[in-house]
Amino acid sequence: MLRRLEISDYALIAHAEVDFAEGATIFTGETGSGKTMILGALGCVLGARASADAVRRGAARARVTLTFEPDAALRARLRDDGFELDADEDATIAREISESGKSSVRVNGRPATAAYVREIGEGIAEIVGQHEAQRLLAPTYHLELLDRFGGGDAALAREAVVAAHQRASECARELAALHGDERQALRRYEDARFALREIEDAAPEEGEDERLGERRRYLDNVERIASALRSASESLAGDDGGASSSLGAASVALDGIAEIGTTLREMASQAAALQSEANELAARIARELDATEDDPAELDAINARLDALDRLKRKYGASLREVLAFAESAREIVARYESRDALVAQAHATLAQAESELTRVAATLTAIRVKAAKALAKAVVSELKDLALDSARFDVAFTPHERIAPDGAEAAEFTFAANAGEALRPLARVASGGELSRVLLALVVALAAQRERTALVFDEIDAGIGGATATAVGARLGRLARSGQVLCVTHLAQLATWADAHYVLEKHERGGATTIGVRAIAGDDARAAELARMLSGQAHDAALEHARALLRQAAAAR
Repeated sequence: MLRRLEISDYALIAHAEVDFAEGATIFTGETGSGKTMILGALGCVLGARASADAVRRGAARARVTLTFEPDAALRARLRDDGFELDADEDATIAREISESGKSSVRVNGRPATAAYVREIGEGIAEIVGQHEAQRLLAPTYHLELLDRFGGGDAALAREAVVAAHQRASECARELAALHGDERQALRRYEDARFALREIEDAAPEEGEDERLGERRRYLDNVERIASALRSASESLAGDDGGASSSLGAASVALDGIAEIGTTLREMASQAAALQSEANELAARIARELDATEDDPAELDAINARLDALDRLKRKYGASLREVLAFAESAREIVARYESRDALVAQAHATLAQAESELTRVAATLTAIRVKAAKALAKAVVSELKDLALDSARFDVAFTPHERIAPDGAEAAEFTFAANAGEALRPLARVASGGELSRVLLALVVALAAQRERTALVFDEIDAGIGGATATAVGARLGRLARSGQVLCVTHLAQLATWADAHYVLEKHERGGATTIGVRAIAGDDARAAELARMLSGQAHDAALEHARALLRQAAAAR
């Protein structure tokens, strides 16, 4: 339930405070007085698009704050989202727009986003403006409204249809790909088979080129290697002595004095270890020298193998790892083509199964829609009787799609006949402006019964009506306000009569600047004066008497 709206420097409103009634809060004023600015501010704080134009000229920023009592579900969500309230505390949404167009939002004093507020705003208030009546002229909107009336069952069924349609479309694309250009598929198969045969015949191993490259470098430098090994062998263990013999002599000399002290003992031990390592190194060098020989045949074989591997890398990848990956990809292409018939058969079966599931869930959605359409038509006709359309008829006509679409197996269009004896025809073709407004009101009331209780906000729902029809619409709004919160901007006294809280918007010009003031009126005299102005343009005796009569009728009907 909405509690309070505070506005500062929004559009032409310098400052305004509105305390909402639990029933009907009505806004009136002269044409051009800016009545819809109040609802513009409400929409802004509930996340509607806003720009620097929303800031009053000469002000640094606009600020709108809404205080409301969230229901249990919304209170729980606010808690889960980090905007927790005390058990008896009202929630607040505050939005600021700077003169540069930047916007900031705070929920319960904590930073939030306009997108988040738009999302939770659906559970706070539903704003029904004049554009909603124009949307009623589009049949695509009719299907949306019908599914909303269908409630949770319709929403789940529609989600199932969307998912099933997506799955069926994916299966159809896969089958189409299998049925694609046969010549192109055959060409890819033959290319893949040739490449696979070439790679498999060569049988490369990952890292093989690196190992062979190292071996080729060895054979290319075999004479240099042998010369270096002989020199090292002579230095370590030559006939004229060498490092090994010298280390042995040093070890013997130090061993003779090792018992004298710790340092001498350590040096003797180190000399013995060095001699042992020198002997081991000399033995390794000797073995390597024995194994070193020039082998032109091996070098030729290595060069040939490396040339073959380089050809593979030039054609199929920068490294043998990439060549092997290319072979695996080619193997899959070959296998896929050679099992093509089985794949096509499987794709047909999968598509048939997906289409069967789509048909099933679409039929479920259709059944829900047919049932919802009957209930909606009954509810709307009942409402129209209360809106001075006693003989009106309303129905929903379905037109099957040639193929099931993401929104189901059929289109829906509202049909309407205002008078007895007239045939039902598409609403967009037969309804006058006043009739369209009343149909919209009837739909809003019918839909309101299917959703969580939110404030219903009407922006000049009375377009195109007057006289007895306006009286009937006002009475319906009055009854609606007894079961829920209603806000309404109107230019008709017959609607304003039902206000539980009444605000008048007035335009003021001072110093070349225009502002809009919002003034609460209370008491029979003040309200009668405003109603008289709305009835005749001025509060003369006849208009005042008519206004008081309207107030008495509304009071008696409450």
